[in-house]
Amino acid sequence: MADKQYDFYGSAAYDLRGTAVPKPRPARLPEEKPLPQTKQVQKPRLAVTPLAVVGIVVVMALLLMVVNSYVQLYVARNRIGELNRQLSAANTATEKLRSTYESRIDLAQIEMRAKELGMTQPSTRQTVYLNIVGADHAEVLQVDRRSFLEKAWDAVSDGFNGVLEYFR
Repeated sequence: MADKQYDFYGSAAYDLRGTAVPKPRPARLPEEKPLPQTKQVQKPRLAVTPLAVVGIVVVMALLLMVVNSYVQLYVARNRIGELNRQLSAANTATEKLRSTYESRIDLAQIEMRAKELGMTQPSTRQTVYLNIVGADHAEVLQVDRRSFLEKAWDAVSDGFNGVLEYFR
């Protein structure tokens, strides 16, 4: 049985009785058919639409505006802190000056100095009352008569100018 040729793929073919069945071999090999030429398939390129470009530009502009607003907020908070420190220092100096001023006030000395200058207490005859005839009124000098769109445009242009100033 060693001279028989078997055609198998990893195992011999068996018939139902459990014996190996030889498979006849063709007299000559079949002709090889040439493989069809396969075209190289290119992956489709993703199309970038103008709307996508505009959207990306708008998102980037909004992101820059947000970053700019945070920078302006940080600067404003620092400035407020600095001004608060200056205010507290000025209030402290004011209290010191007021206490110094009040400690130097001596009514007896003031009255003596006034008598030296020839001053006297006013009498009731010296009191004069003034009557002003006419109604009080106030004038508003500037009225903002811009429309909502004009105010919105000013806000957007101020924001854009702030972004430009940030990058200069």
